[in-house]
Amino acid sequence: MELASRIFSILLGLAVMVFFLWLVTIPVGFGEAWWARQQISSRTKPAPPQIAASPTAQPAPPPLQSTPTAALPSAPPQAASPEASPHAVLPSTGEGKRHLLAGEKAEAERIAALNAKGAVAATPPPKTKLYYQITVRDGGTLESGGVVIRLVGIAARDAEATCKGKDGKPWRCGAAARGALTHLIRTRAVTCELPKSGEQKDFAARCTVAGTDLSTWMVRQGWAEPNVPSEPPLADAAQAAKQEHAGLWRGAE
Repeated sequence: MELASRIFSILLGLAVMVFFLWLVTIPVGFGEAWWARQQISSRTKPAPPQIAASPTAQPAPPPLQSTPTAALPSAPPQAASPEASPHAVLPSTGEGKRHLLAGEKAEAERIAALNAKGAVAATPPPKTKLYYQITVRDGGTLESGGVVIRLVGIAARDAEATCKGKDGKPWRCGAAARGALTHLIRTRAVTCELPKSGEQKDFAARCTVAGTDLSTWMVRQGWAEPNVPSEPPLADAAQAAKQEHAGLWRGAE
């Protein structure tokens, strides 16, 4: 009796399962059949007329095909040439020539300036020497330790020379010139340029004291005349002394 009850329960469960499966499969099958009918009917319908394309309408781009990126080799970057670019501006030939000529001219001037500097630098400055305990012999001659130095570029009166004043009376212009130069030097050392052959016992040189050129100073004060008229500083100093009636020119009209 118990076995029959179990068999009945199993059969009843199977019947219930079959009933539910039947309810589920019927709508699914019906939907598939309806979808198939719709596909058949859409294939048999004529295609709708196409509207004529406008002459200005752009054609549709072709569909892009997806290509795996890893399969394509990477192309090396190429520099854009001026010919390929429609907006590239090529330099004018005439303008390039002008720039080239200007650059060459500037370079030539620079080289010439360097050469000039090199020529100046190649000429060594004259050697100088300091002389102490100066004795002024006249308005254009110095003496130190037995060495006689004549101031270059000027002609001075002898220490005993006399000149006439405005009233016609003579006065000791040579002694006045020597006294003016002595007062300028006082006890200071005098720097003189040495000749190329070196120091001698008697030579002409350009001398300075505390940066003042003695030749130019004597001419400017009227105590000497330039013996090299072409030298501009001495010529200008003599002209100024004459205009002011200084030194030897005090009696000049």
